Amino acid sequence: MGKFHVKIRTKFGEISVNGDSSEEILDLVKEALNLEKDVDALIPEEKLVSPMPTTPAPPTAAKKELEGIIEVTTDGRPQITVPPERLTGKDVIGLLLFWKYPQGLSTNELKDLASLSWKSVDQGTIAARIADLKGLIIKEGHKGKFVYKLSGTGKSWVERNLLPRLRGEKTKD
Repeated sequence: MGKFHVKIRTKFGEISVNGDSSEEILDLVKEALNLEKDVDALIPEEKLVSPMPTTPAPPTAAKKELEGIIEVTTDGRPQITVPPERLTGKDVIGLLLFWKYPQGLSTNELKDLASLSWKSVDQGTIAARIADLKGLIIKEGHKGKFVYKLSGTGKSWVERNLLPRLRGEKTKD
């Protein structure tokens, strides 16, 4: 049998359980529910944040276009679902900026999100990939506080070239 994965939403966050059998999952879920009771006993109700929403906010037009390519994690971060070997660093940054469009992301945010979705990267790798996107992105802010956004040309590049290629469709150009 395959692996099992169960997520349980609690008052204090999410518990993720993995197991190789249904019996193992049941045991782990029982332990998780006991953990929830223990945490409830330790943390006063007023210290708990409001429960996580059960229905996600309606997606923007750009996010609808990303269905099947990017999933949103329970903490609201985008996670690219395309296999990493099918993506370049330029692709990853383009997808992340398209997901965030019209707002932007800092270098640190891009580094963290690229590491979540693609592979572990450092600031230098992100800076090099940003350079690859010259003409497709806009840099705003001041030293140490730059935010990168897709330009109109960059948005078109994602819509006309990148997304169709990732879906296995013919590009529009």
